[in-house]
Amino acid sequence: MDQSENFEQDQGPIDYYKESIRLYYYNIVLHSYLERVNQEKNEIKSKLQKFQVLEDQESDISLEDKRKRNRRSAVEIPRSHVCTISNCNKSYGSEGSLMQHMKIKHGMVVNQDKIGQVLDQFRFQYSSNSN
Repeated sequence: MDQSENFEQDQGPIDYYKESIRLYYYNIVLHSYLERVNQEKNEIKSKLQKFQVLEDQESDISLEDKRKRNRRSAVEIPRSHVCTISNCNKSYGSEGSLMQHMKIKHGMVVNQDKIGQVLDQFRFQYSSNSN
């Protein structure tokens, strides 16, 4: 006996019509599964393309933000904030820099109000000296 005769004896005679219907049904199920997989693949591709476009736009924006800042040189900064401690001839371009100097070099914590008063005095002296 060969294998085909052995198979027929194990399961009985093969009904080729039923077998073709079964294979046709499996083919339809497989085809619908492949369509769903292709649809998901296309959705993922479109999402990936949108993400890449957004990422490119974001990188362009971040490159604009990362451009080198043109800072003023030390000579260009008007030094209108002067240290009030005797024998200290330091002057600074901002109130914060003066406060930091007084805290670090002189160990003094100065109120904003006092700095404003000193600044007003300096401006008065500076304006009267320039006339």
